[in-house]
Amino acid sequence: MASQNTYPPPPPPPQYQYSVPPPYRYRRSITGPLVLIVIGLVFLLRNFGFRFPFWHFFGHWWPLLLILFGVIRLIEYSMSQRQGYRSGGLGAGTILLLILIVAVGLSAHYSSDIDWGGVRDHIQMDDDLGGIFGTAFTFDDTLQQTFPAHGNLRVVCDHGSLSIAPADDNTLRVVVHKKVYAQSQNDANKYNDGTKPQVTVTGNSVVLNANTNGAGEHGVEADMEIFVPRDATLDIASKRGDVTANNRKADVKVALQHGDVTLNDVSGAVNISLQSGSVRASKIAGDLEVEGRIDNATIDEVAGAVHLNGDFFDDIRLSKIAKTVTFKSSRSDMQIAAVPGDLEIAGDEVRGNDLSGPSRLIFIRSKDVHIENVSGDLQLEDTNGDIEVRAADKLPLGRISISSKHGAISLVLPPKAGFQVQAATSKGDITSEFEALKIDHSNGSTRASGAVGNGASKLQINTDTGDIRITKG
Repeated sequence: MASQNTYPPPPPPPQYQYSVPPPYRYRRSITGPLVLIVIGLVFLLRNFGFRFPFWHFFGHWWPLLLILFGVIRLIEYSMSQRQGYRSGGLGAGTILLLILIVAVGLSAHYSSDIDWGGVRDHIQMDDDLGGIFGTAFTFDDTLQQTFPAHGNLRVVCDHGSLSIAPADDNTLRVVVHKKVYAQSQNDANKYNDGTKPQVTVTGNSVVLNANTNGAGEHGVEADMEIFVPRDATLDIASKRGDVTANNRKADVKVALQHGDVTLNDVSGAVNISLQSGSVRASKIAGDLEVEGRIDNATIDEVAGAVHLNGDFFDDIRLSKIAKTVTFKSSRSDMQIAAVPGDLEIAGDEVRGNDLSGPSRLIFIRSKDVHIENVSGDLQLEDTNGDIEVRAADKLPLGRISISSKHGAISLVLPPKAGFQVQAATSKGDITSEFEALKIDHSNGSTRASGAVGNGASKLQINTDTGDIRITKG
């Protein structure tokens, strides 16, 4: 029997070890709760009376929230790796929160520096907003104080109209009509007691403070009738409210943010600084200076010079100005030796009568110009608009220079005037009633030149796309 060979059994197949990861575990982020804690603390502090410019602060420092968010996420990721947790990604809620922070942050940044009180004043929004923040309670009060001889009075008021009239003796008398916004009569009485006007006397200087901010954030409006000697110098500083002063024999200075200024019969110099409102000044013996952002101005019977500097949005009316008139803004540059007649500057038109030169009128924006009875030297520049100038009968004529880019020019001269003319238009025509002037049509343009009479005065007239007419008055 043949022997059977036996072989050892083959080794079992190798058992491979498969590592099965543990169930995924996530660590919840603490960013959301931190945001809720910060917001809650802010509102809690405000409820306890802590007032701080949160919107202004947030508008400047909101990017720190993004930096803090990133730092917290890095710390959470590092801790999750060490402790065997898987760090979660950015969920839809987190992304929405980041978008909200960026949107609110940008809004706060571009709006935090806006003077919202000035915006409210510009649209004339009442403090009570129809009673939302309280009922209006009225109070009347009277103050009286001996006023130093030839003294000066400074009036400070945040909200309320001021009317200054002459006193019959050397006494300062103030009649106050106050409006207080509060939830109850007791609160109104408390706010009224805390906003009593204050009078301080230091030598020849007297300060009258309306003290309307004495009630904190509660709205207080104090209209004051002020009776002070005629020869007292006035210095008025107010934020909101009309200012009226009549029959003064000393200088008057007014600095007002929002309101109308009316001055009549002032023997001294007048200085007005206004951010929003109108000016009316009449019978001013000294110089008058107006600056700021003015809606409209009406000025007449000024024995001194008138200086206007700033942005004037509506009409300017000047009449009977004995000395120099200057007007400088982003759209105009004017200087006239005197305005015995009238001058009106509207949005798209300038009309004047009886202007004494030398005069310089430069308009950057489009205006139609019509001025009559002009004497002395005249320099007139306009961008777009028709120009008509009628020279006064007074001879000899002054030097006249008129230029416009797009507009017709009409110049009316006395029949017996003597002058020399250089006139040119690129795309227009030239007509003249003075036969001595020669008109040349060549090279696509029209020119006129020549001398009339003694040729004493020089006239320069130029326009690009308008006609030129030189006629006899």
